[in-house]
Amino acid sequence: MDKFGEGISGLYIAHDAERVDPAGESVTVASDFQLRSPAHFQRLAIATAALGLPRRAITDWLADVIYGYDGRILWPNGSEHGLPDIEEVFGDDGSYRWLGYFVKFAEEPPRQRPQARVVERLRVIDLAFKIAHPERARLIAR
Repeated sequence: MDKFGEGISGLYIAHDAERVDPAGESVTVASDFQLRSPAHFQRLAIATAALGLPRRAITDWLADVIYGYDGRILWPNGSEHGLPDIEEVFGDDGSYRWLGYFVKFAEEPPRQRPQARVVERLRVIDLAFKIAHPERARLIAR
């Protein structure tokens, strides 16, 4: 199994990837395979839209939640993930237009799997929900 929890065949889905330690000591990020699922992508968009935040405020919320988390962040295989750099993950999109387009998928299902280049963005959003709203995160990961 690689650090993304996909295994050699790419078909492995770690049930532990949905785990959030009840004591708040650790949270496990989603695998690439999970994040590239159209259903997971849309449920993540629905949850993000439900926050009711403008697109620029979403990154502020992400930073507050993730950088304020005192526990460990782990890959699905249990190795240390560390804190993501939110500015680096969202790149040069200073207006955060991508987030605006992403939230629109709450209403319109995606026609294809998310591209590999956006997986880290999805991972950061998914991670924030696992930390701030674990009950929503469990529904997203179904």
